[in-house]
Amino acid sequence: MIRQASAGELDTLLPHTEAALKICGLYQAYGADKSFCRFWKWGQGGYLASLDGAAVLYANEEKGWEELSVFLQMSPDIRSLRTDEEAARQLSERLDLPAVYGTVMQPAGRIYPAADGPEVKSAPPRELYPLLSLCFPGELPPFESWYADISHRFRHGCCRIAAVWEDGQLAACCMTTAEGGGGALIGAVATHPDKRGRGYASACVTSMADCLQKQNRTVYLSPKNEPAHRLYQRLGFVDTGRWGSLVLPNGG
Repeated sequence: MIRQASAGELDTLLPHTEAALKICGLYQAYGADKSFCRFWKWGQGGYLASLDGAAVLYANEEKGWEELSVFLQMSPDIRSLRTDEEAARQLSERLDLPAVYGTVMQPAGRIYPAADGPEVKSAPPRELYPLLSLCFPGELPPFESWYADISHRFRHGCCRIAAVWEDGQLAACCMTTAEGGGGALIGAVATHPDKRGRGYASACVTSMADCLQKQNRTVYLSPKNEPAHRLYQRLGFVDTGRWGSLVLPNGG
């Protein structure tokens, strides 16, 4: 059965996977009582959350794929879904939709910034959007919706930013795209094309990971491509899982 999740149930959810962490992050940022951010309980241990048409599924050990497939087909406000590899495969088969897969990584041990690395500071969320748009063209939502979400998380302590500046220009950045349940997901790793090859992204990621590990947070990141994957391996991250995503033909 799929039903609305209660705050008490969401309080018990732990960041066992990247998907579970994303749901924990949405709950910590927005609570369970907002009409634009919705949470469902699936069976005994599965959870589904949705914000601005983007849904996240933590399947846990649930197996009611037919029921979930019907639920997704009947939810026109859900336009995309991010989950773990096996859940994405199950839903891809039943919904007859292609799925995209990628790697989830975690630190193999303690991550330390390089002693001779560049200075890493925070930055206002507004400063990141131009750099992220330049590095990931067509992948970001419109500024207004992106900024409303990120600035809200930032103000409420659910998002932190690491940045390197050079000559007054934002040269590189990363941020926690989800924080909750004692875990954090590092994402939005970007370096200005004119500033690459100087270790700026590495400095941002290692500084962020160091800060999170000092707080005993479970740290995840998901590389966007193979060069990023190799970079994170050099920094001390190892593969610990796989994610999958689907675009749903909902909403007309």
